[in-house]
Formats: sequence, structure tokens, C-alpha cells
Amino acid sequence: MKKKYLSIFLSVLLMGGFTSCNDWLDIEQNTEKDAEEMFDNYDGFKGALSGCYSNLAKTDLYGTRMTMSNVESLASLWYLENTPQSYSTEIMTNYYLRVHDYSQTSAQDVIETIYSNLYNAVLETNMIIKAFADGKGAVIPDATTRAIIEGEAYGLRALLQLDILRLFGQIPNGATVQVSLPYSEVTAYNDELTYYPFDKYVEKLKSDIEQAKTLLKDNDPVCEYSMLSLNTSSLSGEIPLDDDFLYYRQYRLNYWAVRALEARMYMYLGDKTKAHDIALEVINATTAEGDKVIELSSILDYGQATDRAYNSPSECLFSLYFYNLHDIAYPLLFGVPETEGEEASRGVDTKDNLVLTTGNRDDLFIGCDPNDIRQDLWPDTKDSQSNPYPTLCKYYVEEDAPGIVPMLRLSEMYLIAIEGATSLEEANSLYATYMESKDVSRTNYFNSMTEVQEELPGEYRREFFGEGQMFYFYKRNNTKSLWSNESQLMDEGLYIVPNPDTDF
Repeated sequence: MKKKYLSIFLSVLLMGGFTSCNDWLDIEQNTEKDAEEMFDNYDGFKGALSGCYSNLAKTDLYGTRMTMSNVESLASLWYLENTPQSYSTEIMTNYYLRVHDYSQTSAQDVIETIYSNLYNAVLETNMIIKAFADGKGAVIPDATTRAIIEGEAYGLRALLQLDILRLFGQIPNGATVQVSLPYSEVTAYNDELTYYPFDKYVEKLKSDIEQAKTLLKDNDPVCEYSMLSLNTSSLSGEIPLDDDFLYYRQYRLNYWAVRALEARMYMYLGDKTKAHDIALEVINATTAEGDKVIELSSILDYGQATDRAYNSPSECLFSLYFYNLHDIAYPLLFGVPETEGEEASRGVDTKDNLVLTTGNRDDLFIGCDPNDIRQDLWPDTKDSQSNPYPTLCKYYVEEDAPGIVPMLRLSEMYLIAIEGATSLEEANSLYATYMESKDVSRTNYFNSMTEVQEELPGEYRREFFGEGQMFYFYKRNNTKSLWSNESQLMDEGLYIVPNPDTDF
């Protein structure tokens, strides 16, 4: 196995407990001594775990690059003309990623940024895992809380390492190009990383998910209460938990989020049966009183123009909280709903904003019921010449208003279950329920399982646009021609984003 030094430094703003989502805590982590002292008490463990979530929310990870922009450009989703030099630097980089030109310096810089930040985030989860292995978790007085914090750390490491595999690894089935990657378990920036071939890497990934499941099962409050009730009970007192840190489970990698991650992993690996079965467990999960743990989002979630990011996230199994989502998403996506006259007067600019053409949008929803509420997320906006460009307002919130970026949603579980359905009747039943949440009512959608498979790419695009999932759908299916970029024929090499340690 090859070994490589991880040459990145620990540094991050650590987010405080979720009782107040705006509370942020600066913790210095420049030396191993500081890291060791962090785990001398329960507050240190809370700060370290919160810091892991804060790391995920950085714009160089899921705050922008891994969701709204760069990974979506790898899927060729955004409209970008063939004149990259006319774009701002950020949009030009997205153009090169859209056409999978990894030789460009700007593309390589972004890839290296994503790669190093992913492994930096993994390193911080490793510090928590090691602290438990060293027996330091004993400073946490409650055994249930100890299990939850350790379980979340394993879950977070699995989430990050799965995305490393999906982005930088070989295609999961029928690969003729083999890729080895580091599965990081190091706890210091100058520790050696060991590279693993695909199968060994997957073994470690599955082991981490199993560890997370074991630790969280029967300990996590979501095994007893609904997501919604845990969001509101810190103030209402309806669920009197002894520890405020255990509320707001939708903003943490809770037990059902880990199960959803497991379903995502098995679907990516091509085990549709196992992915289907796990997805159904998540869909049918109930509280101790027999109520659904989580429900699909509905028209109520799309509600007001300032509430387009599922900011009342009834179906998010795990999402990242942003107190400044407007400052992150607006400059990149514009995304101003038609009712927001003052901001709309600025005008969208294709040199600075990621957009679609009206033709792209029409094609995105071709054949869809006119009542499909997701069409409302693509209002026409105009540039300075009054040319219309649909922009994604999924992430639009007003200034100073909080918002979220979804990481795992119940809709994905429905699509996984539909893809792995054991019969046409089951596929139609699941799809009918799924589409009802989009304000479309029908009973029979498909006449064959072939039709089911043909519909899935379009459904993934409509549902997860701007969430960074489409590239991985294409990659696991080794799709040869991508929507809106049919002129470029994809192959295995283009699906393997270069590993900055070995390929640049």
C-alpha cells in the first residue's frame, strides 16, 4: 500500500451547541497539546464535534463547492457558454469543470482545495474517535451522550470518506481504471496516510457506518421522538431531555441520517437490493408512540419566497445550518424570486452567476405535471439587457435570515427505494407518494421497470439540483452523455477527478 503525508493544518471556527444556532466559539488547535486539552471535559468534546459540522459548512466544502457550484458543474448542470475567458474567475473554473478539463490551473486549484479540506475535516473527526479510544470519553458523565458523540464522529468520517470515494475514486462497477485512495485515520497534520485499493477502502467505510449505527441505535433521541418535536422541544419543554446538546437532531448526523447514508453508499456501490431495504426502513421509521419520525416535504415547505431552502426542513434527515446563507448563495446563484423587486432590479449577470437558459429549464421539467411545485424554484430573472435566465432560488433567503443546505433528504430514500423496487406495483406506489409531496396526484406512472429506470435521471436532476448529487448518479451508472452537455462523450477517466497528491 502506498503511503503519503497529509500536509494540512488544523484550523477552524468551532460551532457551539445547537441550543442557539448562532453561537460560535473560537478554539485554537495549532498544537497537539491544545488538541489533547480539548478533551479534558465534556465541553471540549461538544466543541470538537460542533467544529466538525462547522468545517462541513465552509464554502470550500458543502457551503458551496460540494453542493451549489463545482460538483454540479462536473455534472454539466449549469449553463456556461464556450467563452470561458469572459467569466469571473469562479464561473470560469466552473466552465472548465463542466467540460472536464482538469488540465487548467484554476480547475486544479479548486480540486486541490476540495481535496485538502475534505481530509482536514476527516482529521478532526479522527481526533474525537481517538479521544474515545484513549478512554478520554469518561469525562462525559452520561453514557448515552458518550455513545451519541462517538457515533456522530464515526458517521461524519463515513460521510466524508464516501464523498472522497465518489469524487476521486474509480467508477464503482466494471472499472478498468483502478484507483487507490487514503482512508484517513490520522490525528496530526504530518501523520502518514495509507492508500487503499477500492475494495479495502469500502471495507473501512462499511465498518465506520456499522460503528456509527451501533453507537447511535437506542441512544439517539430520534429512535424515540420525531425530528420536528426535537427541533421545538428545547424551548417548549415538550420533550424534557437532560442535555440541551441532544436537541435539533436534523442538524446533526443522527441515527436515521446514518441509515440514509448507508442506503446512499449501497446504491452507489451497485447493491440495489440492500439500498432499497435500508431506504424503506428510513421511510417507515416511527417514534416510540408509532408516529413517523420524518415526513416528506410538501407545498408548505416552499411557502414564502424567503423560505425556499426548506428552512422548515420537514424532510431533511441531516442538513447544515447557516446564519449567513444569503451572503453565500446570493452572489453565486442570484436566485431572487420574482416577488423580490428591489434585489431583482440589480439584474442577473452570467459572468458572475450560475444560471440556466429558459430552454434548459423547460427541458428540466419536460413532461412534468404543471402543478409540480419544484418549477417555482426556477423564476425568470433578467440581465441588464432584459434577457431572461432562470435562476435557482432554492437557497434564497433575505439578508440576516438563517437557512440550511440539505445533506440527506427523505426524497433521496424514496428514489433509492423506487430504483431498487421489487415490483412495478411497488415502484408506482412509492412514486405516487413521492410525487404527492410535489403537489402532483396520480396512481400509475410507469408501465414497466424500464420506464422507471428511464425516469430516474430526470427526477434526480429536478429534485437535487444545487445539492451536489447528480455527478455521483452519472458516475455510478457510467453515463456516457450528460444532460445539457451531450456533445462531450464521457468515459471512466473523466469521471475520476484527479487526486492532487498523485495526478497533478
